[in-house]
Amino acid sequence: MNILAEYTLDYVRRNKKSSVAILIAILIATTLLSALCGFLHTMYKDEIRLTIHKEGNWHAELFDDTPGDKLKYVTGHPNVEQVMIKGAWEVAQIEDPRRPYLVMRRLTSSYWSDMSERQHILEGRIPHHPGELALSKQYFEHHPDIKVGDTIRFPVGSRVLNGETLEPRSTYKKGERFVPTAERSYTVVGKLDITTTSATPAYLAYGYLDEASITPEDKLTIYMRFNNPGTAYEDIVAIARSIGYKPDEYGDYMVRMNSDLLAKYFVFPSGQRGQFQIWQFSWPLMFAATALLVTGLFVVIISNAFAISANTRLRQLGMLQSIGASPRQIRRSVILESLILSVVSIPLGLFFGWLLDFGLFAYISSQEKLREIQDIRLAFGLPAALPSVLLALLTVWLSASIPARKISKMSPIDAIRQGGEIRVKKLRKPWLSGKLFGIEGELAKNTLRARKKSYRTAVISLTLSFCLLSGFLHMFSILEVANTLFREDSLHESEENIGLQILDGNVMDPQMEEQIRSVPGVKSALFVSHVPAAMWVKEDRQSDALAGIGGFSRIADSGRYSLYKENGRYRLQTNLVALDDQSFAEYSRRIGADARLFYDKDVPSTIVVNQVEDDLRSNRRETVRIPFLKLHPGERLNLEEKVYSEDKGSYTFTTEVGYLTDEMPPLGERYDNFELVQIMPRSVYLGIVSQMVEDRAMRARYVSIPVVAESADRIEAVTAELKNVCDKWYGSGDYEIRNIIEIKESGDKGRQMMKFIIVCVSGFLALIGIANVFSTVSGNLQQRQKEFAVLRSVGISPRGIWRLLLLEALLFGLIPVLFSIPVAVLIIWSFLKINMVKLSEYLPHMPLTALILFASLIMASITLAYILGGRRLKQRTIVDVLKDETV
Repeated sequence: MNILAEYTLDYVRRNKKSSVAILIAILIATTLLSALCGFLHTMYKDEIRLTIHKEGNWHAELFDDTPGDKLKYVTGHPNVEQVMIKGAWEVAQIEDPRRPYLVMRRLTSSYWSDMSERQHILEGRIPHHPGELALSKQYFEHHPDIKVGDTIRFPVGSRVLNGETLEPRSTYKKGERFVPTAERSYTVVGKLDITTTSATPAYLAYGYLDEASITPEDKLTIYMRFNNPGTAYEDIVAIARSIGYKPDEYGDYMVRMNSDLLAKYFVFPSGQRGQFQIWQFSWPLMFAATALLVTGLFVVIISNAFAISANTRLRQLGMLQSIGASPRQIRRSVILESLILSVVSIPLGLFFGWLLDFGLFAYISSQEKLREIQDIRLAFGLPAALPSVLLALLTVWLSASIPARKISKMSPIDAIRQGGEIRVKKLRKPWLSGKLFGIEGELAKNTLRARKKSYRTAVISLTLSFCLLSGFLHMFSILEVANTLFREDSLHESEENIGLQILDGNVMDPQMEEQIRSVPGVKSALFVSHVPAAMWVKEDRQSDALAGIGGFSRIADSGRYSLYKENGRYRLQTNLVALDDQSFAEYSRRIGADARLFYDKDVPSTIVVNQVEDDLRSNRRETVRIPFLKLHPGERLNLEEKVYSEDKGSYTFTTEVGYLTDEMPPLGERYDNFELVQIMPRSVYLGIVSQMVEDRAMRARYVSIPVVAESADRIEAVTAELKNVCDKWYGSGDYEIRNIIEIKESGDKGRQMMKFIIVCVSGFLALIGIANVFSTVSGNLQQRQKEFAVLRSVGISPRGIWRLLLLEALLFGLIPVLFSIPVAVLIIWSFLKINMVKLSEYLPHMPLTALILFASLIMASITLAYILGGRRLKQRTIVDVLKDETV
C-alpha cells in the first residue's frame, strides 16, 4: 500500500467526526435513492399486477373462432410463451321457465391460471378436471336447492330452427327446438360472479378443457402471451396470416390486443407512438424531475461534506504535494476516502431504503380506506437494488471528485497558506445588518461573504432540499387539480350524475319511464337509445372548415377514426339517437325546432348535429368545433345498417335533414369524433331498427338513462330508489347503475393512497434537509474554531459570539428559502402549462401550510445547529484550539 493510501486510512481513523459526517451523508443519500427506486419499481409492478388481475395475463387474442387443427401455428411460433384456450360453446337444456338453457364453455388450465375469470369465483374453486363446472350466481339464485359440491345431470345438444343450428347465446327464437346429442353429469365446484341479461335465454357456466381432447373441428378462442412483448403487434399479425385470417377493409386482422398491459411494458402499435399529448406524461415527468432534484441534492450534500473534510486537511495535503505527491495522487486520496466510507454506508442505505418501503407499503395495505383490492406487494429485488447502488456510487464519485479536483489544482504554497485559515476581506461600509445589529451583525454578514465558497455548497444543498420538497408538493397538487377539472372517465355532473342502463333488449314500458321520473329527488331523466349506421359521401360533401384541417383524406389516412375511403368515396358513420317523446319535445323547443314535424315514419326526418371536433386545435381544456358536412334542410341521406364490411345485414333506408343544429341534447355520453349524429323520436327510431338483423336490433333497443338529481346530497338516495324500481321490472343482469359519488369515491381512494405516499416521501425529504443543516453547520463551525478563538482573543464576549452565531443562522436560513422561490415559480409555471391548469384554479390548492412548516423547520434547525455548535466552541480553550492541527 502506498503512502497516500496509508495516510488516507489513518486520517479516516483519526478524524472520526468528519468521517462520520461523510458516512451519514452517503447513508442518507443511499437510503433515499434506494427507497425511491424501490417505490417506483413497486408501483410499476403493482400497475402491471392490477392490469393482469383485471384483464388477464395475455398479450394477444385471435378474436375469431380458430379451428383446432390450426392450433399448431400458434404453439409453434417461436415467440409464444403460453397459450390460453377457450373451447367451443356447448348448450344444455334445463327445466327453468326463466332461462331454458345452460351455455357452457370449457377452459384450459393455463386459461384458468392466467386469465381474469378466476377472479370471478365467489364460492368454491375453479374446475380442475373434466366434468366439473363453475356456475353463474344467477343459477344459484333461481335454483336455491343447488349447492357447491352437488352433482347435476342434463341433456347436451344444440338449438335448432328450421333445420339450422342457432348460436348458443343468441336470443330466443319462436319455433326453435332443442336437439339432444348426449346426457352428461357435472359436479358443481364454484359460483361465478357473472350474469346474463334476460335477452339471453341461458345461464352461463365454465368448465375444464384438456388440451389433449381438442379435435381438428373444434372452434377455439385462443389467447397468447409472448416471450418478448415488444414484438407482440407484429407477431400476432404473422400468426393470423399463417392460420388463414384475411384483413378487413382497414387492413386489420380479426385480432385483439391487451393494449393496457402492453402499454405498461412500453409497447405500442406502430403509428401511435406520436399520438400522445404531453399532459399524459405528467406522472413520469414528476418522478423524473424529483429524481433529478434528488440526485443534485445529494451530490451537493456529499460534495459539501467531502469539501469540509478536504479543507480541514488542506495544509497536510499541501505538505504532501511539496514533497512530491502529484495532483492525480491528491485526487485519488480524496476519492479513496469516499470509497472507504461507502463500503459501509451503501449496504446500510440499501437496507434502510428497503425497510422504509416495507413499512410504507405494509401500512398502506393495513388501511382499508386506502386500498380496497389486492394489497400492494413490495417488489424490491435486483431491479430496484442495482440502480440504487449504481446511483449511490455515481453520486459519491461525483461528490468526491468536485472538491478533489479543486484541491489538486492548488499549488503547495497556497494549500499550506490557506489550510484552516480565515482570510477576511476588507470590510465595506456598514451594511443593513451592521446598522441594525451592531458589530455582531456586521461580522456575521462579512463572515458569510468571506466564506461564501464554503457556504455556497451548504446554501445550494438547502435550496435544493427545499426545492425538492416544494416542487414535489406543487407538482402533485397541480396533478390533483387537473384530475378534478378534467374527469375524462366520469359522468358529466351537469347532465348526468346518475347513469342507468337497461340492457334487456326489449321496448321499455311507458309505466317504467313514468316511475323513474316520479322518483323523489329526480330533476330530469332522458331515455336514450342509439344505433350506428353508415353513409357514403364524396369529398365535395366535406365542409370548408373540415377541408382546412386536411379533410376526409387526412382523417381516413390517420387510422384513428371510423372514416374509410374506397373507390373515391368515403364511408362515414352516423349515429341514430332516439329520445323519448317528452325529452325530444323539450330538446326541439330548446333549439327552436318543431317536434311535430319529425314523426313521419315513411321518410324519417331527423335533427342533425352537424358539428365535429377539430382534433388539431382542440385540447383537454378547450374543444374547437367546426361544421362537418355541407348539408341543408330537406336533403335526404341514404344510409345502410352495415357499418363495416364484415357486418351482417343488408337493410338500407333514407332519412331527411329536418333541422340543422350544433347543440347536442344532454345525453351524458359522447360519440366518437367525425361521426354524424341524427336525433329522432323513439317511435320512428324503433320502426327503423326493427328492420335490422336481430342482434343489432336488440342492442339498438338498449336504453341509457342519464339522470340528474335535484341536489348533490340526494344522489345516493335517488340511486337507491332507482334500484328498487328496476328490481321490480327487471332481473339481475338486465340493468346497470352508477352515480358520480361512487366514481369520485373510487378515484379519491386512489388519490388518497398516492397523497399518503407523497406525504411520507416529503416528510423523509424534510428530514434529509434538516439532517443536512446539522451536517453543514456542524462541519463549518468545526472548521472555524480557530476563527472564533481569534475573535475571543481580541475581546469579543461570549454574549457577542452567541449574537454572531444567531445572526448567521438567521441570514443563512433566509438565503435558501429566498433562492428556492424562482425554482418553485418555474416548476409551477411549467406544470400548469403542461396540465393546462390556470393559476387562479391552482392558487386555492397551493400547499402553503406544508411549505411554511418546512421553511420554519429549516430556520429552527439552523438555529439549533448553531446553538449546539456554539456550546462545543465554549468547551475548548483558545490555546488548545490554536495548537490543534486537526481542526
